[in-house]
Amino acid sequence: MSENAKKLQFLGLGSVVEIDHMDALADTLYVIVARAVGKDSSGETILRYQVAPHPQGGSARQADAIITLAESDITKIVFEGYRDEKDDKFLSDMIAGMEKAIKKMGSSPKATAIPQEKKEEKPVVSEPPKVEDEKELLKRDPFYKFKK
Repeated sequence: MSENAKKLQFLGLGSVVEIDHMDALADTLYVIVARAVGKDSSGETILRYQVAPHPQGGSARQADAIITLAESDITKIVFEGYRDEKDDKFLSDMIAGMEKAIKKMGSSPKATAIPQEKKEEKPVVSEPPKVEDEKELLKRDPFYKFKK
């Protein structure tokens, strides 16, 4: 287990929390429905959560009310959800995966753009309709000339 995983510990799924977040609904408790890890601006590993409003939860109708936030946005833990050793392994695996992805991004050579010959595109000019076609067009849509 990495050093960060020893210090960090996820709240269990189903934990009920109060949050201080700009998208939070007033006087609403939130339930943790998903967990992740990330890096803050100083490069420290942080815990991230997705929370859904209680009692509605994370239903499809409430998708707009689900908030992604950092652990620091949680102001109070009202109820702590179930946790076990699987949670610790899950967190450790997430941190290892994130660190591996960061290393991979840092070691991959930057793609260089190869200049492409710019092909000159000719504008498409449509032929004006024949007089009999124009009469038919006017019958179907008297404003067709204004739509061009």
